[in-house]
Amino acid sequence: MAQQTADADSGDDASNFNVIIVTSKGTAQDAYEAPVAVTIFDPEALDSRNADSIVDIGKYVPNLTVTNFGAGNPSSQFPSIRGIGFQDHLIVIDPTVGVYVDGVYLGRQIGQNLSLDNIERLEVLRGPQGTLFGRNSVGGAVNIVTRQPGDEETASVKLQAGTRGRLAADFYGNTRLSDTVAASISFGIDRRNGLGDFLNVPNPEARVGELQDIHGRVALKWTPSDRLSVQLTADGNRGTNGQNPFTTTIKVPPGGCTAADIADLFGPYAVACAGGLDPVTSQSENPFDTNSGQADLARTTNTAYGFSGIVDYALSDELSLKFIGSYRHSGYEGGLDDDGAELDFLSFPEIGEANQYSFELQLSGQSGIFDYVGGLYYFNEDGFNFQQPTTFNGFGDGLFEQTQETESYAAYANLGVRVTDALRIAGGLRFTHDSKDATADLGFAPEFGDSASFSEVTWEASATYALADRLDIYGTVARGYQSGQFPARPFGGADTFFATDPVTAINYEAGIKGEPTDWLQMGLSVFHTTYNSFPAQVSTIGPNGFITVTDDAGDLRSIGVEWEGNVRLGAFSLNTAVGYIDSTFRNVEPGSSLANGNRAALTPRWTVAVGPQVEFDVGGGRITARADYSYRGSLEGQPNNSPTAFIDSRELLGFNVTYEPDGADWSITAYGKNITDERYTQAALDVGPYVLNILANDASEFGLKFAWSLGGN
Repeated sequence: MAQQTADADSGDDASNFNVIIVTSKGTAQDAYEAPVAVTIFDPEALDSRNADSIVDIGKYVPNLTVTNFGAGNPSSQFPSIRGIGFQDHLIVIDPTVGVYVDGVYLGRQIGQNLSLDNIERLEVLRGPQGTLFGRNSVGGAVNIVTRQPGDEETASVKLQAGTRGRLAADFYGNTRLSDTVAASISFGIDRRNGLGDFLNVPNPEARVGELQDIHGRVALKWTPSDRLSVQLTADGNRGTNGQNPFTTTIKVPPGGCTAADIADLFGPYAVACAGGLDPVTSQSENPFDTNSGQADLARTTNTAYGFSGIVDYALSDELSLKFIGSYRHSGYEGGLDDDGAELDFLSFPEIGEANQYSFELQLSGQSGIFDYVGGLYYFNEDGFNFQQPTTFNGFGDGLFEQTQETESYAAYANLGVRVTDALRIAGGLRFTHDSKDATADLGFAPEFGDSASFSEVTWEASATYALADRLDIYGTVARGYQSGQFPARPFGGADTFFATDPVTAINYEAGIKGEPTDWLQMGLSVFHTTYNSFPAQVSTIGPNGFITVTDDAGDLRSIGVEWEGNVRLGAFSLNTAVGYIDSTFRNVEPGSSLANGNRAALTPRWTVAVGPQVEFDVGGGRITARADYSYRGSLEGQPNNSPTAFIDSRELLGFNVTYEPDGADWSITAYGKNITDERYTQAALDVGPYVLNILANDASEFGLKFAWSLGGN
């Protein structure tokens, strides 16, 4: 796909564009030759779009949506690609889009508030990536590659101040300590005021939507010879935030509550009638304020830290061995007061933790016309979610706890053959075995649990053909896989606590990408993907609590097209990204809450991004001015297409104007995000008596950024 990167300005008269070398398929190759739909951002592209997180990336990539629903905590980040994604955070739910940092898979996406201030590039791969990336990349993968110690001698500082109380500061340094040892360090702080207030909580610990994050990363690289390098990395972050903004739409019976409505604690009008709530006054006039009286839910926190080691050893000039080992911990606290009123009728304070280990041994190389990569992989994760004291339909001091331990191992191999100078074909296989042990404690009954194991072979076959220099076509057929999973919130009892079938996917894809002219860089792909036994999540209220049904709804078929383009005409450039997808359920199982033809959740048919940019000299310096438009069409909040969980389309506008004096090592930028102050819903959940509408924490913001750097490449 076209690269969202800085334009080339020297060194290659044949092209106006940089061509990034990617490792999205396990071996180094230029992005045009990689047989996958991939969007690539370098640091300059992220900064010019004012992208601070993965949530912001979701505004600019076709057929990508990113939400943050989990436990009312704004640090959660849940990508959905091409119709595939979950917005549930509990330990028994695996993500369908894998997130990787320097080859390390992040098993949890709440409590991992990733900073983007120390990266070399960010790759968004669309479609099943089950051969090289593994079991939980059935929808796609986000691959983050950080800058390596010793690659540059540099120090940089970034400062930011803006409306909404935005204050941010980042430092990055990279240097050689000796001929064989190099180090890099980055740390920063970022805070922003909230959008609303707790109207019925005196002196709350945080405002609604408030953000504060502290993060740091240290890497040390030892290179005793040309053949051996050892890199050790430690990183961590701590977030102290306000509750994510949301509203509750309470369902009211026509004509008012009857005695039967009041007595039915689990009926469609339980909150309005049995809870004794006035559906008008229970909601604040400003949807970003809240009438909740639950002081313990005002503040949320997230924390994560990890250690990794990477050993690279060149066995020969054409054969390399790599080992990646890691440990990660993540945790959070949060929760929701579902009724949104001062009366405590439904409230669920929550904490959670997860610990993971992973080890990978990889062999890669090239011999004549062959290139290859293969390896062994092991992953272990254990974690829990804990809620107490909960209040459910007026009954307090409730308890809910889930635990799960996952063990996974895999073996994979991929072989590429350069048949001619223009044609390369490749194929790969991966065997994965997963086992899970899960328990649930509902508080009012003995703890119960179950175990499940899954084994699957995934594969991929591809061909890339060079039509011309810097212009390639490709075709790919791939099979992806995601392990089965136990139900979240199993208040239906022990009889309902069993794992779903694993998801398998077959993806057919073809595309063309490169530079058909000296002023256009582009990528166009078409795809047809069928997900078998896709588990659809729908929540309802039962006699003892919420029941989240994760049933094998049927098959999900996704058909679509994606375009990315980058036009450069002198000092003017224009980035475009357009995605269209039709993603619907078919062959729905009898008894499912879905129907044939239901649209996939969180999947707008149209996604559009347009970004014009112009550069010009002025006053002994250079100004770069950019505007960005992002559109996400209407979408379904739930796979059963509940009309009360329907989410309207949204349009966002932003700008970035940077002045850099000639020969200077500093620059200053004026920026604006969501300048029309569009307020929009990002996710919705209909549980029967009411609907939770999770609002985007994304109001307008204007400010200044100052950047200083010394050295660098």
